[in-house]
Amino acid sequence: MRAVLVVLGLAGCAELGVISDGTSISVGKASHGYLIDGARLPDQGEGFTTREVWQRRNNRYGTDELIDLVTGVARRMATHVHDVKIVVGDLSGLGGGGAFAFHRSHQSGRDADFVYYMRDADGKPFEPDAMHVFDGKGRARDQTGLTVDVPRTWLLVKELVAAPEAPVQYVFMYEPIAQMLLEHAAKIGEPDAVIAAVRKALKQPGDSARHDDHMHVRIYCSDADKDYGCVDYGPMEMLAQRQAQTEATFALVSGAVSRPAENRSAFDVGSPPLTSTSTPTPQAPLRSLLRTGADRIDLRGWR
Repeated sequence: MRAVLVVLGLAGCAELGVISDGTSISVGKASHGYLIDGARLPDQGEGFTTREVWQRRNNRYGTDELIDLVTGVARRMATHVHDVKIVVGDLSGLGGGGAFAFHRSHQSGRDADFVYYMRDADGKPFEPDAMHVFDGKGRARDQTGLTVDVPRTWLLVKELVAAPEAPVQYVFMYEPIAQMLLEHAAKIGEPDAVIAAVRKALKQPGDSARHDDHMHVRIYCSDADKDYGCVDYGPMEMLAQRQAQTEATFALVSGAVSRPAENRSAFDVGSPPLTSTSTPTPQAPLRSLLRTGADRIDLRGWR
């Protein structure tokens, strides 16, 4: 159970309410919606931090899937980048909505801002103190000498697009910076399929800021949230590809789980062998065993 709508009788009056099992619900569009039981992203964590301006706004809330994405990506990036952390800006406000969003979107818990990795005037890694506006060559317009750290920003974007925690629909970014990342990826020999997947996600918005001072990540609605009014708009191709990959993976794993003992491979350690007197029991589909969507296992209660 995610949530059910009920009518509450209070002193002769009826009120529409929501009883939730504690997991998040994203309702509506990213630019016109709200958030129920959103999870809060800590101000500090493994591989990520924020700055005072975003702490004061307190737009630190998102769906369970978005929070898992941010923390998971930051944790993995920390294994590659040891000297600076990812700086995370706004997510959504408590309850979502647009009243305190400071954005046209960020209303339904599926959006998060990341500040570009940077280098200082001497070319040394620099943990961003704020958002800095960059020109078409990745140089700060404020004469600080800061530049976009293209290799590390490429690693971050690649990690976001491939992250298992949630399917990313968009990485909004200034197009000249996007081109710098893609050219770097080709130069270092990244597979064509990886570059193509990232290219599909990268987009400079035509109806809002051009995102030359930060990147803005949006994830698709979860299947469960769609049942409660979450609305995606824009291309759905990346979600379809993610779902196809996920189903193929689960089919492979389910086949291994249900395979007779004599046909199991070495990785099926821990299952007792079938004997002539034992009766095989039908294997439930792995999705039902996990009792979750195919793309994530919800362990929020264990945090």
